[in-house]
Amino acid sequence: MTTRTELIEAIKKHQLYAMKQPGGKRMQLRNGNLSRIKMSKISLEDAILPGSNFIQASIREVNFNFCDLFGTNFVEADLEGSSFIRADMRGANMARAKLRGANLKGADLRSGVMVIVDAGREKRVKRETDLANADLEGSMMAGANLSESNMSGARLADADLSDANMFAVNLAGADLSGCNLSGAKLKNANLKGAKLLDALLVGTDLSGANLGNVDLSNVDLTQANTANSIGSKSTSPLPEDVRAVINAHTEWLTSGGASGQPLNLTGRDLTELDFTGLDLSAACFDDCILRGAILVDTILAMTSLRNADLTRARLSGAVMNGVRMSYANCSKAICQGVKFGGVEQRDAKGQKTGDVWRADLTSANFSHADLRNSVFDKPQMKGADLTKANIAGVAFGETDLSEVEMEGTNTSSILSGNVSEKA
Repeated sequence: MTTRTELIEAIKKHQLYAMKQPGGKRMQLRNGNLSRIKMSKISLEDAILPGSNFIQASIREVNFNFCDLFGTNFVEADLEGSSFIRADMRGANMARAKLRGANLKGADLRSGVMVIVDAGREKRVKRETDLANADLEGSMMAGANLSESNMSGARLADADLSDANMFAVNLAGADLSGCNLSGAKLKNANLKGAKLLDALLVGTDLSGANLGNVDLSNVDLTQANTANSIGSKSTSPLPEDVRAVINAHTEWLTSGGASGQPLNLTGRDLTELDFTGLDLSAACFDDCILRGAILVDTILAMTSLRNADLTRARLSGAVMNGVRMSYANCSKAICQGVKFGGVEQRDAKGQKTGDVWRADLTSANFSHADLRNSVFDKPQMKGADLTKANIAGVAFGETDLSEVEMEGTNTSSILSGNVSEKA
């Protein structure tokens, strides 16, 4: 079955089959090409269509209930109002598809194992179901099995995902505003940067989930299981204007720069604000007042903190690879287990160039700071001040400390490094 005329004829016969009328025949088509086909308000219920190509097709209000759609390609297809109740959609690719108001109750959207032929040999390959950037607003997905699927950037506002199996689902940057997630199993899911405003989370399992950069200020987590989750423990809500720019920054990070904008809070007074667990990579905090701020487990890779006041700030566990901190004041800061590493540079094609962007701590003030068990991987430290800092267990490795002030430090307790005699 190769021509479009034959495909149309098979679809017509399936309508008769669905209505139990004479001349009907169940549609069975493997790897068929139905790309850009247009159809609406028909029934393909119980059809066998594994591996078929529906790329950019217009298929509105079509009945796919109980269909075999294993490994099917629905990229950029318009499936608004269509029904996929208990359909087998393992390994389907629905990236950027329009699924507003679609019914996927009980659908199987787990990863699928495909058999491909490579150099004459059959090879089994696991392929995740892809719903990245799909529009699922108002869709019905109660009880669906979405385990390990990719739903990053998907629009799921007001969708019904109650009791869905969403183990290890990637929902980074997804819009779940007003979504019904009651009873959903989101263990180990990635919700980094997702929107959860007014989402219903009664009995939701979020154990081990990544909630980094999620605005939880208006989210009720009291009836959800958040054990061992990342980013759910932040208590003090950030000011609305600061939260707004962080949300835009998160969108910028998750979209690879396609939308949103990088955070720039130059010169702002952010005293004692709580940024716990957020991803603030490549943000700008130059000249900011961050006295007593909480940046525990925060990602600050390539972030600029030049001349910032971080007196008594808490930065334990922060990732500060490639950070710019020249002339920053970190006196009496708590920096246990911080990593001041480098970032490998890549070209436009994503290939490593061999260059490393090192952290810059030039003339930074860490006097009286708690730096226990931190790692310094060759950052620039000319003129840095570690007077009376606690450096027990610190790994300086090959870092040049020749022009670092270390008077009164416990240099005998460091893990590694070459401390100059003047210390």
